[in-house]
Amino acid sequence: MGVYRFVNRMLVATAVMALGYCSLAMSADTVQVNLKSILNARSVSTYSNGKLYPWVRGVDGGGVGNADGYVTHSAAVFLGRTDVLSLPDSARFPANANHPTMILNWSNSDSIDFQTHYLSGLDSVTFSVPPGNYSTIYLALTSSEGSTAITVVLNYSDGPVTSNITLPDYATPLTTGFFFVDSNLAKWNNTTNTVKETAGHNIDGYGVPVNAAKTLTSVKLKKNTTGSYMVLWGATGVGTGITVVVQPSARIAPLGELSAVRCATSHNAGIRFVNLPANTGLTVYSALGETVAHAVSPRGGSVIFDRSIVNSSALSTGVYFCELRSGNAVRTMRLFDAK
Repeated sequence: MGVYRFVNRMLVATAVMALGYCSLAMSADTVQVNLKSILNARSVSTYSNGKLYPWVRGVDGGGVGNADGYVTHSAAVFLGRTDVLSLPDSARFPANANHPTMILNWSNSDSIDFQTHYLSGLDSVTFSVPPGNYSTIYLALTSSEGSTAITVVLNYSDGPVTSNITLPDYATPLTTGFFFVDSNLAKWNNTTNTVKETAGHNIDGYGVPVNAAKTLTSVKLKKNTTGSYMVLWGATGVGTGITVVVQPSARIAPLGELSAVRCATSHNAGIRFVNLPANTGLTVYSALGETVAHAVSPRGGSVIFDRSIVNSSALSTGVYFCELRSGNAVRTMRLFDAK
């Protein structure tokens, strides 16, 4: 049985806390809003364990065409098309002058979960946010078959406030107030898994101003354009001291063979996971839900997780979670970094 090392951002975990499913309350100024309860479409092809998992409902053609989805970088590599732009495996878009760090909802470690929320015709969607004093809610969106007029309803504890924006078509230049989350992407066919269009498609972003003196509880997006098709990819809130309850895995699943997995401090001060079944996927998350690292142990055995391989000084001291997946079995372990 070999030893496989994570080759992403690493962390030295010098103490192992309670094993099993748990939640954690913490304070944050940037919040990746949990949209899992409203996601209804799978728009990105992913790749893991030597297998491609094609997208199901795309970003154009009313969502029902077969040539209108995106792929992750690993999927593009597997399909031999590194000459076109694809989505990052991590679904993480680092902060820049236009937006804070934004984390969307696809993952190569998952083959069945929804990743986006689609709206067609006259439609609306409402999502809750951790109640708090926000200054901006950043949205990741696409509109196809033309632009989409949207009414944004900010639901505060003392009542709603509305505003209106027009989201440009995802293959057209930006309009005032919008920015690119990702741009110039290729579109893919999900039956032949070939490139339909090599470039020119975007995920747009918009920062909705919020009254920081009020407590925001939820956001409603009302789609007012009949002929367009709209996709919500994610939402990120910026504020001050917002209380977030983190539950890294909401899925109830049997432990199966994962019940035998153990972890302990290894000889090099990392964490060694042992008794792993073959093809176990391990994903480490920060307490805010950000993916820190991902690896697959193809032959089983053990994996060492540490920060010695790459520079990861940006990682802060705190609680991290490791989610292990083997077949239908899921197990979440809680780790503590005391660097």
